[in-house]
Amino acid sequence: MNLLLAATSGNWSLFLGRIHPLIVHLPIGILIIAFVLALAARSSRHTALKAALPLLLLAAFLSAVCSCVAGYLLSLDGGYDETLLDTHFYLGIAVAVISLVLYLLVKTSRLPRLHLPLFGVTLLLVSAAGHYGGSLTHGDDYLTQAMPPALQRLAGHKTAVATAAAYTTISDARVYEDLITPVLTTRCYGCHNAQKLKGGLRLETIALIRQGGEHGPVLKDSMPEESELYKRLILSENDEHRMPPKGKPQLSPQELELLYWWIAQGAPSGKTVKELGKTPRIQAVLAAMEPAAPMDHNEFVPEGNASAASGKSIQALEAKGVKVMPVATGSNYVSVSCINAAAFSDADMPLLHAIKDQLIWLDLSQTKITDAALPAIGQLQRLTRLELKQTAITGSNTAALNTCKELRYLNLAGSRLQATALAALQQNKKLQQLYLYQSGTDATAIRQLQQQLPKLKIDTGGYHLEKLASDTLIYKKAPAM
Repeated sequence: MNLLLAATSGNWSLFLGRIHPLIVHLPIGILIIAFVLALAARSSRHTALKAALPLLLLAAFLSAVCSCVAGYLLSLDGGYDETLLDTHFYLGIAVAVISLVLYLLVKTSRLPRLHLPLFGVTLLLVSAAGHYGGSLTHGDDYLTQAMPPALQRLAGHKTAVATAAAYTTISDARVYEDLITPVLTTRCYGCHNAQKLKGGLRLETIALIRQGGEHGPVLKDSMPEESELYKRLILSENDEHRMPPKGKPQLSPQELELLYWWIAQGAPSGKTVKELGKTPRIQAVLAAMEPAAPMDHNEFVPEGNASAASGKSIQALEAKGVKVMPVATGSNYVSVSCINAAAFSDADMPLLHAIKDQLIWLDLSQTKITDAALPAIGQLQRLTRLELKQTAITGSNTAALNTCKELRYLNLAGSRLQATALAALQQNKKLQQLYLYQSGTDATAIRQLQQQLPKLKIDTGGYHLEKLASDTLIYKKAPAM
């Protein structure tokens, strides 16, 4: 009789075989209890525990035999790797045999010195049989997938980090490799891999998918409704042919939509999202899969890191009252603030050059620097933020800042600038924010700079907020009681 029909109609062989997962744990638990009692019985105070060992070992033997028989009947259902199945089966038989040997030795009190070593061998066999049984059911990487990264490296297993999809936007994602394969891995590989070959079907590669299984191809290009790979996913939960079977983790609606779209597009490999046609439904699914930007990313901190700044250089700055701090935990990039160093002047600028490879944020507000300091600031080529508020800067030499190619933020508020001060800033193509409040800057110069750098946000201050009725409080005398 065809196994598929047998599974549908039911029979005693299949029914007893499926009891195997229920009873296979009995000999394991019994043997562990027997081992613990055997250890305890070595003490003179617990010698009486030896009397329970023969009964426990006999129960372990009988339950191991029943488990082996049920496992054999289950194996007739097919779909398992033969080598893995045979290893698991013979280990189970070995557990039953050694349980019987232990029972006879303990029952007759023969060779007492061998009892504990045989218990140890039995537990090793039980562990090995359990490992291969788990591999048959869940795949040979069932344990290694759940290991912490350090333990995975020790076991020689490729970590999830090493196999993570390499795309930053969903449009650049490879449809099969980055979107479909993770779905198949989590939902389908458990039953369709080299070790557990349900229906003769393997799904680890696109070539194996196209090869199909015992009942023929599972893909019909561009026709999801006619493809077994998709059809079986949407059957009723009570249907025997539904995949994944009832009780297993099911595909989400988004995952179903992805598979439908992939098959409808011809089930291609090596194609990116932007290369394939998209319906409004799949566009909504893909939009929800767009990778989120890292929450801890700061656009004013360069990628990578720098070597640590010299402690002596930092001490020289701190002696002037300058505050030097790392911009983030674990980063060698630093922020320098002169908020408590009002006497900092042009002559002190060389102190900053000693940490120019680490200095990315600089605040010289309310110090004694002048335009003569601008060439020295221009040598700080990693600067991304520069505060020059309320200084004697007039902007006669702002062209010196053109060498600060990473400058994104510049604050000149309160510094009386010349009409030509902004013209040279047109070369700072990465500049994003410019603050000019109370700088006396010419409106025409601002307009010209904005035309050259249309993405630059220029803030001139002078905000006027509309007065609301709620801004006024009216106090009234309460009437006498």
